[in-house]
Amino acid sequence: MKYLGELMENQPCTWLDAARGSKKENVQQLELIAEELSENYSSYDNLIDSSNDALPDSAFLQHSDLLIDYYEKAPKELNKLLLERRNEHELSFCPYCGNPMIPDTLDHFIPKGKWPEFSIFPNNLVPQCRGCAPVKGEHYYCIENNLAMFIHPIYFNFLENFRFSMNVSLNTESNDISVVVKLKRIIETQADDQRRVIIHAEKLKIKSRIIHYCKKEFRQWKRRLANAKFDVSTALKQRLSEIPQPDIGKDWQSAFYSALLQNQEIIDYMNSLHPAENLHQQSNHAVDLDF
Repeated sequence: MKYLGELMENQPCTWLDAARGSKKENVQQLELIAEELSENYSSYDNLIDSSNDALPDSAFLQHSDLLIDYYEKAPKELNKLLLERRNEHELSFCPYCGNPMIPDTLDHFIPKGKWPEFSIFPNNLVPQCRGCAPVKGEHYYCIENNLAMFIHPIYFNFLENFRFSMNVSLNTESNDISVVVKLKRIIETQADDQRRVIIHAEKLKIKSRIIHYCKKEFRQWKRRLANAKFDVSTALKQRLSEIPQPDIGKDWQSAFYSALLQNQEIIDYMNSLHPAENLHQQSNHAVDLDF
């Protein structure tokens, strides 16, 4: 999980100007509500800060088709901005959940289906993994907890106060692993903020997704080890050496590799999977083929 404060865009919103300057057929309709939209943008920070309050109903629902169209079928200059935010972020894992996949989609933190006025507002658009996308969906406020379900990584930095901690054990009967996942607080955090992080993780189903990921990753390592001879401990340490030490545990992969290295029984088992030497190896001849 990661803080993305560097993605914050200042007001007035240049993205709205890019939309207003387009040649889309419906640009005149957008122009009629542009000033009112801009005023709503100025209230966005307060909406996000008021995480204990449900959002007021949108005053722009009658313009939903128009506003969402500017996101889904963005004109040229606006589309450049959207693509930059979606793809040019240099993230190696999802800021919402820590999934070690490069985020390649954008989440509308305040859902565009119910609040279309924020469809192209940059501070409402967060790079996200495709695992979070269907889970988060159009959800926003939890009545049961009287709290916003999720933490906005552009506005709040306390997601950085936590790391994933795992305990991995080997089931010798099935030769599979069991995984216990916890959140480890590394920096003192206010009780309300800590509660928000727990709810955020629960609503995104992070624990079950991590366990599924770890089991899949373990099977992949077993296949690698069955096909090539190398020391798995050295390989895992090499992967971790590519990550700054303070960042280990922000994502699932580094937390998992750290947990594997802490269990010598699993390391020994994985190293026992090396292929036997083949005394009758067939010679391989490289052949160039046209295609």
